[in-house]
Amino acid sequence: MAKRRRVFEELTPLGYRVLLTRDRWREIVRFKHPVMAGREGAVRDCIRDPDLIRASAKDPDVHLFYRSSGAGIVCVVVGGDLARRFVVTGYLTRGPKKGTDLWIR
Repeated sequence: MAKRRRVFEELTPLGYRVLLTRDRWREIVRFKHPVMAGREGAVRDCIRDPDLIRASAKDPDVHLFYRSSGAGIVCVVVGGDLARRFVVTGYLTRGPKKGTDLWIR
């Protein structure tokens, strides 16, 4: 398999690493959340230094990272098994979704 190009790999306050690949980022900004184009730094900051991390109410293995920014609240959804966590998507939101708090600043 061809080596995936990394946009970044960042350590979270929960102690695991999260990967964002170029292909995943393109999918997010082209099809899911075009408003996130050019906000790779905000996504990285959200993972590295969040205000809040929650486990999803639907799937506790999916973690939602939240961080306030000038444009609103950035939410980064992280999935995968503990050994290979990756960014599922990222978007702007008005507030956190339901779930169990895992970490609070």
